[in-house]
Amino acid sequence: MTIKRLAIISMLTAMAMVLSILESFIPVFIPGVKLGLANVIILIMLYEFKPWEALMVDFLRIILVAIMRGTLLQPTFIMSFSGGMLSFFMMFIFSRFKIFSVIGVSVIGSISHCLGQIIAAMIILSTEAVIYYLPFIAILSLLTGVLSGCICKAYLKRSITQKFI
Repeated sequence: MTIKRLAIISMLTAMAMVLSILESFIPVFIPGVKLGLANVIILIMLYEFKPWEALMVDFLRIILVAIMRGTLLQPTFIMSFSGGMLSFFMMFIFSRFKIFSVIGVSVIGSISHCLGQIIAAMIILSTEAVIYYLPFIAILSLLTGVLSGCICKAYLKRSITQKFI
């Protein structure tokens, strides 16, 4: 890995962290739901970088933001980590099929993220009652997935002629 590539990946990690923190200040009418703007960075990386680099950025973002918030190994971290990793692997798989657009892959990732969080919450709380929360956050995930996918699609369309690595 060149120093230039490492610097770009470091900047993308920082951008994902900033977006993750900033979006916690945007009010959404369902508690615990965020827009998932950091996912735009991960999507871009899945299409323009090596998969392990995108995974590294996603993993580091989740860990470092949890450290900054003081929630490392707390239930919110476990839910975020579970959702983030399930989302990443689902987006990785479906981005390789080439049958879904970037927007479709983003929606799959967004819904996978909320599913991973619900599964983690069911385990942490030892109850299946949180499953009733799933339809509400799945609908919002659909909308936020489309938003993230549109942003990523616009970037990828523009960057075709501007490869920087």
